[in-house]
Amino acid sequence: MPILTAREHDRNRALLEAVDSFAAGSIERTMHSLADMSWNLLEGEVDMALAAPLLYSRREADLVLLQGACVAAVGATGELQLQFREGLRQFRTVGFYGTPGMDTMLAEIVLREKYRMRPRLVAVQQPPAEALAAVDALLYPIGCEHQPIEEYPMLDVVDEWFDMTQLPFVREVAVAWESRMDSDINDVFVQAGMETDLAVLAQLDEQMHGRGTESNTESLPAHYRYRFTEDAQDGLKQFFQHAYFHGLHRDIPNFTFWSPEDTTQENGEVPEL
Repeated sequence: MPILTAREHDRNRALLEAVDSFAAGSIERTMHSLADMSWNLLEGEVDMALAAPLLYSRREADLVLLQGACVAAVGATGELQLQFREGLRQFRTVGFYGTPGMDTMLAEIVLREKYRMRPRLVAVQQPPAEALAAVDALLYPIGCEHQPIEEYPMLDVVDEWFDMTQLPFVREVAVAWESRMDSDINDVFVQAGMETDLAVLAQLDEQMHGRGTESNTESLPAHYRYRFTEDAQDGLKQFFQHAYFHGLHRDIPNFTFWSPEDTTQENGEVPEL
């Protein structure tokens, strides 16, 4: 039985539940930390993952993206906040909690592209009030144990990305070993992504009193999309183009989506590391 690993949270739970439903027991799902999830996929212990695109970029020659599903943020979702000391016109230093990754890369891209700032990023552990006494701005990733300080101004980094590009920020992608994929697995993700996405669009349409349409995304409230649309693909490509241009990533990955014609290795065989 193929194994899917994911770290379940509020933003991907509906998609993962849809995957479970459409798989009807044909896909085993395991839960891992971010580090363990990467290790388990790259070592071939699992067949596929719902994970940050950076994981795909590490072994793009052997992995494929599943076109049916992703987790993409649109607008001010509140998942990545940048707080700063009032009155500053330039940020020389930006503190961040956690480890460098998609969050810190996105913040640097937005600050460099939109605000022409090139701050130095500094990992911090102290509470926000102490941290903001030492750095100009402070980045709070989603799930951070610390809460922003109310009296300080703040930017929603994902909303800044959308304002800059009019494209979603792709938070997670479905990635798999090409040699272990088949049409049944692919169909599960296509159906799950479609069902979850349609539910989101229905909610948005209700919120907008009939005015919320897929072609009118700039007027929609903040939300997540779950189908790997052309906009989501363009958003992912543009993220890596900016990251490469600014020296934040070593290259621009080739985004290979699974198709039956591309499967040339026997199922279950993992390429040598």
